[in-house]
Amino acid sequence: MSEHQRILYLFPYNPVGRQNGAQSRAYMLLQYFKSRGMKVDLVSRQGQWERITEEEMEMVRKSGLVENAWFWFRKPPKKNPLVYLFEYKLPNMLFNRKLNHVKGGLPNLVNLHLRREFDKLLTQNKYDYILISYAYYADLVKDNPLIGDAFTIIDTHDLMASQHQLDKNVNVGAALGDEIRRLSLYNQVWAISTEEHYLFSQFLGNKVKYVPMMLHEPVPANGSSGPQFDLIYVASDNDKNIMSATWFFEKVYPLLPQSYRLCVIGKINSHIPQGLGNVTYLPFVEDLNDYYQASKVVICPMLAGTGVKIKVVEAFAYGKPVVCNERGLDGLPDKIDNGCLVSEDPAGFADHIIRLLTDPALYAEQSALSAASFRRTFAAEKVFQRIDAALKVKK
Repeated sequence: MSEHQRILYLFPYNPVGRQNGAQSRAYMLLQYFKSRGMKVDLVSRQGQWERITEEEMEMVRKSGLVENAWFWFRKPPKKNPLVYLFEYKLPNMLFNRKLNHVKGGLPNLVNLHLRREFDKLLTQNKYDYILISYAYYADLVKDNPLIGDAFTIIDTHDLMASQHQLDKNVNVGAALGDEIRRLSLYNQVWAISTEEHYLFSQFLGNKVKYVPMMLHEPVPANGSSGPQFDLIYVASDNDKNIMSATWFFEKVYPLLPQSYRLCVIGKINSHIPQGLGNVTYLPFVEDLNDYYQASKVVICPMLAGTGVKIKVVEAFAYGKPVVCNERGLDGLPDKIDNGCLVSEDPAGFADHIIRLLTDPALYAEQSALSAASFRRTFAAEKVFQRIDAALKVKK
C-alpha cells in the first residue's frame, strides 16, 4: 500500500480507550491502517453522551495512530438564538426533509451541522478511503458529490434494527429496511459477525465482507504463582449487561461454592450486590492482561443482544474456557467445540462452572478448544489478511 493513501475514519468514541468491544475494534483497525502505511484522519464526537475528556482527546492525538483528530459536537454552539435559528435550526429542518427519514426506522444521527463539518474536511483533503462506523452516521455520504473517487466503507458493529426493536416508535420491518438502505450507500460493508454477514449479504451481495473482532495474542506472564481468581467477569453497564448480571447474581451465584473467588471488572460493578466476601470489585483497570492471566474461567452471562461478545473473544485469546448463555455464542463462526460451555438454566450454568474447576481433563480440553478458536478466527494477523483481501492490499 502506498504511504500516500489516506483514510478518513469516523468513530464516535475514544478509539484508544479500549474499555468496551467497540473501542477495542476501533483500536485494532487503527493498528491495521498503521501497519499498512495508511495515514488516518480521525473524526470522533464529544458531548454529554460520548463524555470524551480533553485528556482523552490529547491521548488520541498523541497515540501515533492518527495524523489528525477532530472531536465534533452534535450541534453548533447556541450563542445567539436568532443566528442559531436562521443559520442552523431552519436549514436543518430542510436538510432532514431531503434525507427523507423513514417512519419507524432507525435513529439517524446525521444532521446539517455534522454534514457541514464532514463536507469541510472533504473540501480541504483528498481521501482514498472513507470509513464510517455505525449505520446511525451512514447518511453522511448520501447524495454527497464531495466523496469523489474515495472508496466508502461502513463498519456496521451490530445489527441496529435488533438493538432498537423494543424502542418506542420503531417498527422492526421499517428499521431493517432503513438499515439495509443506509448500508447500500457504501462500496463495502464490514460485518463483525457471521450472522450479520449472512443477513446483510442476502440483500447487498458481495459488497458485504466478514471482518471479525480481532486481538493480538497476549504475551505470556513472566512466572506464575497460580491463578488468583477462579472466575472473571468483565462487562460494561449497558441495559443488557445489567439484566444479565442480575440474573447471574440472583440465580447462579447462590449455587456456587463460597470458596470460589470471583473478579468483576467494569462499570457493571455499580449494578451487582456489594459486600460479597469472595468477590473482588474493580470498576476500572488500565490493562486486563494480568487479570485474565490470573483467572481460570471466564463467565459471560448474556440473556439478550446481538454482535460478538468481546469478553468471549478475549477469553479465547488467553485460552480460557467460557461459561455463557446462548447469546454468548452470537457472532462466533463455530457454535460447538469452541471453548464455550452453554446453558440457559441457572443450575446448568453453575454446574458447568463447577465441573471446569473440579475436572482437570475437561478444563484442559476446553482451554485447547478456546485457544484454537482464537487462532482460527480472531487473531489479529488473520483478520488483517481478511482486510487486505477486502481492500485488495498488497503488503
